[in-house]
Amino acid sequence: MKKLKVLLLGQPNVGKSSLLDSVAGSKAVVSNYPGTTVELTEAKKKIGNKEITFVDTPGIYSISDRSEEEKITEETLLDEDTDGAIIIADATSLERSLYMVLQVIEAGVPTVIALNFVEEANDKGIRIDSEKLENILNVPVIEINPITKAGTEDFLDYASNIDQYTGPSFEVEYDDHIEESITEVSTHVKSDLSERFVALRSLEGDEDFYRYLGNKGILDEIRQNLEEHPEIAKDISVTRYGTASFLAEQVTELIDVEERRDFKDLMDDLLLGRLTGPLITGISLLLIFGLLLFLGRWAQDFLMGWAERATSTLGTGNTYFSMILNQGLIGLTAGISIALPYVFLFYLLLGVLEDVGVLPRFIVNAERFLKKLNLPAKSFIPLALGLGCTAPATRATRVLSDRSEQFQASSFFPFVPCSSRIAIIMGVVGYYGGMWLAISVFLTTLLAGIVWGLGVNAAGETEPEPLILELPPYRKPLLSNVIAKSWIRMKDFVYIVIPLLAVGGMVYGVFEKTGLTQAIIGPLAPITRWLGLPTAVIVPLIFGFLQKDLTGAMLVSVLGVGVASVLTGAQLYTFGVASVIGIPCIIASGMLWREFGFTRSLLLTFGSIIYGYLVAGIIGNLVYLVT
Repeated sequence: MKKLKVLLLGQPNVGKSSLLDSVAGSKAVVSNYPGTTVELTEAKKKIGNKEITFVDTPGIYSISDRSEEEKITEETLLDEDTDGAIIIADATSLERSLYMVLQVIEAGVPTVIALNFVEEANDKGIRIDSEKLENILNVPVIEINPITKAGTEDFLDYASNIDQYTGPSFEVEYDDHIEESITEVSTHVKSDLSERFVALRSLEGDEDFYRYLGNKGILDEIRQNLEEHPEIAKDISVTRYGTASFLAEQVTELIDVEERRDFKDLMDDLLLGRLTGPLITGISLLLIFGLLLFLGRWAQDFLMGWAERATSTLGTGNTYFSMILNQGLIGLTAGISIALPYVFLFYLLLGVLEDVGVLPRFIVNAERFLKKLNLPAKSFIPLALGLGCTAPATRATRVLSDRSEQFQASSFFPFVPCSSRIAIIMGVVGYYGGMWLAISVFLTTLLAGIVWGLGVNAAGETEPEPLILELPPYRKPLLSNVIAKSWIRMKDFVYIVIPLLAVGGMVYGVFEKTGLTQAIIGPLAPITRWLGLPTAVIVPLIFGFLQKDLTGAMLVSVLGVGVASVLTGAQLYTFGVASVIGIPCIIASGMLWREFGFTRSLLLTFGSIIYGYLVAGIIGNLVYLVT
């Protein structure tokens, strides 16, 4: 069977993941590019005697090596195993898509263009002549709609034959001086890659391509003699943009359409309004919170019942092995019933917000709040990622301009509840203590973060910068795509965390059987006394730092399924705050170490945890005094 590797490229919100789900189903595998946190999604599709591996790359606007995502995409594109690239182009903004098309063509990679959102473009009076575009670029152009599956058969046909599209394609014409430089550098290229492409990328200053030059000094000679282009990289980019704009104009016909304000315009007026925007965003988040709690509680009730039946069926047993095995089963079943419903539902709701196009509007409103804390506007990007997982969010701080801004943004991660901490708030505090108790933990975390932020600002301020964010049009979400993305995002939880839940329970069983539990609890008893919690609760707090998803399961292992009969509402609240505030786990702490060094990561990790215990203890003790 012949195997092909085809890359899916495109700008953010262009519909790559929807297309992948439409043509290959939800059996996708997510993996990090080696040595990075950049995720690539792969899905296989068999067509006749061929097996195609589709690789969905991060949403980018070019392969100009300005970000880690662009760099990884370029490396994957030029990998010898890659047979071709399908670029998903947005018919409503063709010019922006064509810039990357021209770069990929310059790279000499077999290319197909899949034109998405054609119907939306038509509604706006934009008509794209796909056939004319195909003739100009000399690469196949197809129109697709992943939601209705229109054009998917043609897409698969082109994908299965992509390695055959190796003929001469369109070539960007630069001015004479640049063309002479390209020709001169090309003579020194020692690579199987396109000589013209290597010459262009070298002239643009991408040092990764210098290794393909037999004489690296040729670049310095050319730059010294190229008086007409002191900023040749910028001039190459401007020419490419101009060519993309010219091509888009050649194949685009603008039709007069009746200007009318519709529901989408009203939505933008409300969601982006200075007063209504933050208000609607706040109310929406509360409604999402309520829905998450309601649905999660229902699922947790069902799973908790299943867990109790499963553990009772096994029985405690009298042997050393059976007792440890039973404790592992308790940890496993409790973890699944407490964490799994909320993690999956969180990603499901997040996927809906993304696909509808509402999430970027929420980001705009949240960015206004960040300015009050004097945080760089772009910091919302890693902070938003922190709602999923703190580890990749830490790496995402690289979008900020300097190290001080990056560390300042990272210092707020202790107050951004990741999916695992949300599961604690919902599955432990909310389930056993009720919705308002869970809301109080969220509000306490927010207020603690604001106080922390004021302290950070006092230590050193940064000059806020504007947030440049593309607002995609509102679109009907594709349910299968939302479910597929949710599953992909939580695969690590299923395959890695769930086994850890069982192991954690068994380890606790060993501790109990050997008496090590008391050896751990004893020295740390002052912490639980300060928090007003039973001394055994220190065990889930410790396990929680190793892996935050273990917290709820270990609490049940320590106290039993009747948590509410052991802990009062005030204690549940204190436990929630102590569990949530702080760098969540050892993995996130390790990522901080990689990004900012051992000393800073250690100070932030333990400083935030101590701060969380301090806040939880102060408020908890005040509640005890009042009541």
